[in-house]
Amino acid sequence: MCSGTPQQPAAAIDYERLAQRDPSGQVDLEDPAAVEAAIGAALTARYGDAWRRDLLAAAVGDAVAAYRGEYPGLLRCDTLYHDLRHALETGLTAARLIDGHGRSLPPGSAGAIDADHALLTVLLAIFHDVGMLRRTDEADLFGATLTPIHEERGVEFMTRYLAATPLAPLAGRAYLIMPTKLVFHIPADWPAEDRLLGSIIASSDLLSQTADRCYLEKCRDFLFIEFSAIGLAGAPDTPYPDRETLLAKTPGFYSGLIRRRLDEEFGGVHRLMGEHFGGENPYEAAIQRNLAYLNDILAAKDFGRLRRRPHTYIDDAAG
Repeated sequence: MCSGTPQQPAAAIDYERLAQRDPSGQVDLEDPAAVEAAIGAALTARYGDAWRRDLLAAAVGDAVAAYRGEYPGLLRCDTLYHDLRHALETGLTAARLIDGHGRSLPPGSAGAIDADHALLTVLLAIFHDVGMLRRTDEADLFGATLTPIHEERGVEFMTRYLAATPLAPLAGRAYLIMPTKLVFHIPADWPAEDRLLGSIIASSDLLSQTADRCYLEKCRDFLFIEFSAIGLAGAPDTPYPDRETLLAKTPGFYSGLIRRRLDEEFGGVHRLMGEHFGGENPYEAAIQRNLAYLNDILAAKDFGRLRRRPHTYIDDAAG
């Protein structure tokens, strides 16, 4: 959640409530039950009742427990940027892209994603950053220090997790998390289905971050701290010696590496969001608003215009 707005006084509109919602304005991202219902609606639109609704409910519950530090073997999330909200929204984004993919195909197409693989993709999207959660013997660590290896840790966790579910035959596909790693390139010998599902997961990760209403402030306030933990920020000899430099490099980072991955390596699957929403793409619109506003700030050299105050969401019930 974040409050305030660069354009108008916070009292004019309930910006805190607005900032909790997804780019379409339909779903409260800080309400796990609401996110689960929205994911379920997208899967039901595609598969009717022929998908494992109980498993989705259990997985969302387990994700909440994991981030709260109530899942066996894991400590409470201590990363600021990679929080429970991001996990839930990535799952929702993946479900919408899966529905968009189905809508883009003619009936009976051999390229359709079946219900179990769709749910696998959603679960891997929800848990794609679980490797940043510290294990019980890692209490002395800051979770952000695990950034360089968290995808591999996530694959290990999800292989075990899925093996205890009705999706056990697909547990070996947990490696589909790996494309979320920025330096990972999908191997040429991956089957077409793996390339598609991995691209949906990784695209969902990127879209859910950059379309966030508080994306700019979260970069400044949260991502900078996480980068500092791994030696990428906070010192003169790092790529981001200060918060302003991180923001100044963000447009180029998006138009270069991120856009290249979305459009080329991941086959442009992000455009399937338009299929899901019947033509419009609220995620792309939100991203472009964020970037346009940041470019205005950079041109004016007025970082004080970033007035929203984001917070890290784990679960209000946990305090």
